[in-house]
Amino acid sequence: MAKIRWLKPQFVESMPDSLEDGIFYISEKYRIALHNCACGCGREVSTPLGPTEFSVRVDNGAVTVRPSIGNHDYPCRSHYLITDGGIDWAGAMSREAIQAGRDHDRLLKRGAPQKRTIFEWLKDIWAGIRNYFK
Repeated sequence: MAKIRWLKPQFVESMPDSLEDGIFYISEKYRIALHNCACGCGREVSTPLGPTEFSVRVDNGAVTVRPSIGNHDYPCRSHYLITDGGIDWAGAMSREAIQAGRDHDRLLKRGAPQKRTIFEWLKDIWAGIRNYFK
């Protein structure tokens, strides 16, 4: 059970029946990516792609995935980032932090409004004042 240190992107139309360690399979058609867990446990990790899901960038043959991969429900409980093809291990998350992240994800998927910055709020007020005096 050797940890995987690097993932190489491979674009596919449909996913293979079995995944090879060290390969990050990307199907743009089905908006999903798969890879074997970087801890070496051999479990398949599914990363749906989309605005409220995961984003994948491939530059010069190296893959970057955001947000982090959190296999919190797997026995290994691995948590890592994939950056320029490399695996950057992240710390374990508490059950409370995991639930807060899942709750936030649900809000994003429902289209809940995002919190606005003070700058955005002031910009809107200023635009309203300018429109009032036109």
